[in-house]
Amino acid sequence: MTRHPQAAASPSALLTGSLAALWPQHEAHWARLGSGRLFLAGGSGLFGVWLLHGIDLARRRLGLNLEVTLLSRNPAAFARQHPELASAPWLHCLAGDVRDFQAPTGAYDWLIHGATTSAQETFAGESSLNKFDLLVQGTRHLLDFAARQPLRRLLFLSSGAVYGPQPAGTLRIDECNPAAPQTTDRQSGLAQGKRAAEYLCSEYAARDGYELVIARCFSFAGPLLPTRLHYAFGNFIAQALEQPEIVIQGDGLPLRAYLYLADLVGWLVALLGSPAAHGVYNVGSDQALSIAELAGLIRDELAPGKPVRILGDPAAGTGNPVRNSYVPEIELARRELGLAVWTPLTAMIHQTAASFRLNPAL
Repeated sequence: MTRHPQAAASPSALLTGSLAALWPQHEAHWARLGSGRLFLAGGSGLFGVWLLHGIDLARRRLGLNLEVTLLSRNPAAFARQHPELASAPWLHCLAGDVRDFQAPTGAYDWLIHGATTSAQETFAGESSLNKFDLLVQGTRHLLDFAARQPLRRLLFLSSGAVYGPQPAGTLRIDECNPAAPQTTDRQSGLAQGKRAAEYLCSEYAARDGYELVIARCFSFAGPLLPTRLHYAFGNFIAQALEQPEIVIQGDGLPLRAYLYLADLVGWLVALLGSPAAHGVYNVGSDQALSIAELAGLIRDELAPGKPVRILGDPAAGTGNPVRNSYVPEIELARRELGLAVWTPLTAMIHQTAASFRLNPAL
């Protein structure tokens, strides 16, 4: 079992410690990536911050000569929140929106497209149509930029939402699953936008002659996960540590599975740099449990004896369709790339709790 740091002076140190603990699983993927210039769109969010810490660690341990341009709508806010990254000489922040940013100078070897509506915007009620527009317009503009680059590979961070709600009895969703969200579902803007963006990426990559890998991302947990928004895992952590009870808004029956964010970094680097990576991969954990089981486990690990109350609203959700099962089949990533779920759920709970203790306002 991988040993993760139990205490850290800052969230940044906690991330670095978690990534260092998984270095044996990550090193080969970083080494294959090599050097060059990376354009990262959507990198100031949760995934991007973890990935940037991974790049920093790989640069120090392997001498990885990778420079990064980070497209951000608010570089000043990013610098306030992550000063240790913003001041790194290998990271260059470009102010702009993915839909209309001004192209920087120089040539790029790698591009990661993860730009989408932020978690805060979704929680604040961002419309489904705006989510769709950002993905379609932003992807088109980004791909027009990519067409002028000597690009080796584009990694698009899609979502498990593209499969749509699953029929009763479905446990795990594989990459060949034919289900899709209903076009008449007014809450499906994010999912429809991701599907359209996957098509655009496929079309442009074939036309312009670079490789494309699509990562359909499911559910994740770890330090910096918001604990005041619409993430059950984060909310249960905060409630276990500071509230008299843990509250489940829904009926507790939907199934989820969580991949640790430090594991995710290794997966993304493998998808970006491995010669064996191609096409579409599910990204996440296949170790399913119900929302009620998750709440109980978090309670047992952090606050034994604390009550768990189930309100029973089957339609509980924030701006996204309710899904009875959101668990990926990940055999393709295991077989082709040697990827795995390296961090157990109990370790994720304690690491996320450690982050919350350092920054309860997150």
